[in-house]
Amino acid sequence: MKDELLRDMRLGRLVELMYADRHGVISKRRVKLLRLQGERIIAWDVRKRARRTFYVERVLACLPIMERAYGKEEEIG
Repeated sequence: MKDELLRDMRLGRLVELMYADRHGVISKRRVKLLRLQGERIIAWDVRKRARRTFYVERVLACLPIMERAYGKEEEIG
């Protein structure tokens, strides 16, 4: 998963993360990956308009999002 996250970060992709928090609650987040800090990913959460930190080990899935020319977003996969 870490390699996938690093690749998407280098490519500047907007991604959708499936993430389990420390209590096991699963959420789906649309983020722009900013940097890797040890075992944490620092990202910009698009919907919350805030910087967030995610532990790599808790990322369940990472799906790139493709932006269409007319402004709508489409999931890849």
